[in-house]
Amino acid sequence: MISAYCVTGIIYAIFWEIFFCKKRENFPTYSKAELFLFYLFSRVLPVAVLPDNQKAIWNNLMVEWLVIAFLIYYVKNRKREERRSGIIAIYLFQPLSILLILGGRHGASLIVLPVLAFFCFCDDIAGKKGRSLTEFLPEYVLFHLGLFFWFVSSELLEQSFSQITDTENIPVLYIVSVVIMAVALLKTIYKILMKPGTDFSPVEGTTNPVKEDTACERKPGRVFRSENAQPIMVRDILLMGLFTLLFAGAVFYGLGSFRVPETYQELSVGETGKNQIVLNFNQDTELSRIYIFLGYQSKRKISFSSRESVEDEWEVFAGNQNVESAFCWNEVVIDRSLSSLGMVLMEGNARIHEIICIDKNGYRVMPQNAMSYSRLFDEQALFPAERTYYYRTMFDEVYHARTAYEFLNQLSIYENTHPPLGKTIISLGIKAFGMNPFGWRVMCALLGTLMVPVMYLFAHFMFGTTKASSFTTLLLCTEFMHFTLSRIATLDILVAFFVLLMFFFMYGFVRNGGSEKPFGKQVGFLLGAGVATAFAVSTKWTGCYAAVGLAVLFFVFLWEKLKITGGIKKNKTYLVRLCVCCIICFIVIPGTVYLLSYIPFTKVYTDKNLWQTALDNGKLMLGYHSETVFEHPYSSEWYQWILDIRPLLDSHTVLAEGKISAVATFGNPLLWWGGLLAFFHQFYLWRCENCKNARYLVISYVSVVLPWLFIHRTVFIYQYFLGSIMLLPMIANSMLHFKKRERIMVIFSMVSVILFVMFYPVLSGTTVNADYVNRVLEWLRTWQFAL
Repeated sequence: MISAYCVTGIIYAIFWEIFFCKKRENFPTYSKAELFLFYLFSRVLPVAVLPDNQKAIWNNLMVEWLVIAFLIYYVKNRKREERRSGIIAIYLFQPLSILLILGGRHGASLIVLPVLAFFCFCDDIAGKKGRSLTEFLPEYVLFHLGLFFWFVSSELLEQSFSQITDTENIPVLYIVSVVIMAVALLKTIYKILMKPGTDFSPVEGTTNPVKEDTACERKPGRVFRSENAQPIMVRDILLMGLFTLLFAGAVFYGLGSFRVPETYQELSVGETGKNQIVLNFNQDTELSRIYIFLGYQSKRKISFSSRESVEDEWEVFAGNQNVESAFCWNEVVIDRSLSSLGMVLMEGNARIHEIICIDKNGYRVMPQNAMSYSRLFDEQALFPAERTYYYRTMFDEVYHARTAYEFLNQLSIYENTHPPLGKTIISLGIKAFGMNPFGWRVMCALLGTLMVPVMYLFAHFMFGTTKASSFTTLLLCTEFMHFTLSRIATLDILVAFFVLLMFFFMYGFVRNGGSEKPFGKQVGFLLGAGVATAFAVSTKWTGCYAAVGLAVLFFVFLWEKLKITGGIKKNKTYLVRLCVCCIICFIVIPGTVYLLSYIPFTKVYTDKNLWQTALDNGKLMLGYHSETVFEHPYSSEWYQWILDIRPLLDSHTVLAEGKISAVATFGNPLLWWGGLLAFFHQFYLWRCENCKNARYLVISYVSVVLPWLFIHRTVFIYQYFLGSIMLLPMIANSMLHFKKRERIMVIFSMVSVILFVMFYPVLSGTTVNADYVNRVLEWLRTWQFAL
């Protein structure tokens, strides 16, 4: 329900922003298509995002059709289209209806009918006296504010009129709601009886000019046109290279160890003598704990037993102990005096690379029979004093890095809930540098770094100036999540790189497709977008969300082009060629790449062909992502993402002397909170200033964020990463429409850099005092980095 309320609040904030901004010059007009979209977003969408769509809620939604039918009947005789659409829009813009619908009470939405009837009465009076309906708009809004408070007080707080005499529990909010509605009603009556009006509607027969510029056009004195963009200069190449090198230096510094234990002993249940390890010590040893560096198979169940002397029987003190993480130093607490330690694998197979025994004083102890298990005690020097992220897997690396290793060695594949291409890319680093933290992270670091020049080119293509491009790129370099995900071997940074390329190439097509540029150049951009789409979808299905955004952007462009160039008949040849190109770029190429990405599966599972493997795994992924729900301390919802409320702690190690090492995934608050404001500003630029850049960015952002409103499985903040990337050019686009934009951009950039430096320790895993983290960095109660 919270999700539905958040959707409602955001949508109505956007609609009223557009309404009042467009109302500055005249009463805003809306097409039938816009009104239909308003209805879908303001009524159907909040209901659809509910995990359990109750029948009563859908019934209420249909009951509201009676209210809308009444309104349409009332306005059908209005002479001017702008008055008809304006009245319907004002009704759709009020949030009370959807709140009553979501409440689930049968027929609740009919409560707004008398309010609407009174509003129509006011409009009728205003029309007869030559006055404008907009005169009553403040009272209309005030009355609905009172109704909203009444809804909260009566439905959520369960207050009622009968409680007014209860001195111990006075229904304050209920009283306030009644007073507000009474004030609105009295003001409306006063205006009807006393106040002369002025008609702000456009004169019959006049029209408002619509700007048809291909980019952002402002009022005189503040014009910005990207079609007059400066070409890429030497200084742009130098700046792009500088940003890339600086970011690469930050990302690759301390990325991970080059050495971890490599030799291993394999245990297997069912084979005599191969399912256990027995470590003997010279005398009774007070063993505190042991560390097991587990191989590629995670979550192994091992039973631990001990005996105090050779004659004593074995005593099991930890049966079915979970040794969780692959390629990680797993700690097992012993805390007992013993002469022998037994370890028995309870099920399946396991690879153990190294065992470290620690006594009660913190010193290493070598078993007497260590040579009998030479592969388990031959790399003791690789045991780190501080077992931070630098020496082990963290968070989802235990799945993706492990699967990449399995691809290389044609082992049974563990992680199959995402398409294979991302793990194949990670495996390239493992093949080059070995199965160690640096090896499994290097490809993510490389593609995360390459996002920097791509963003610079995208921004320069969109805004056309070196300053705007540098500003946008600097924001990317100081974006917390971009930095953190570039240092972790997961799929999110990989798919983000390809999605950014998708939007970059599609922008190139949209911009050049409306000009007289050669068709071959337009096809080049489509081909780039198609290849990027193929790699994105084959890495993670979230690339499909961006692909839908590309389709919307493409058809919006095509619709506008056909309107200008004479329609379908005059563009048959162009449309046929374009259709063939789109089929090749967005169906053939992505389908082929996606299918070929399953080659590592067919090498392991030879009983199925490539088609069947891809199809079966697709069904498995669909089931997993639609049904997997589990409790997790760092899970969060989409409305928490946009406010940067709940970070994800990928790694946390408590060190000596009050120090910690932590790696957290969350956003730069300046960029995420400021980006949210810029997102709302884009609607103003789009609808009131005819800014095509704003429209492009809004559609791109919505396409990668909106689908998450309908997903009710366990999700995390990093799934907002694609959306957060699109916030950065939005911020730049907003800045370019300010009078003192250069000064504002410099100040904004400096603050972003300062925040990045401040939070660098909890983004990179650098050793830092826990007191600094607690006092300086934990801004919100949910920001818990030091634990």
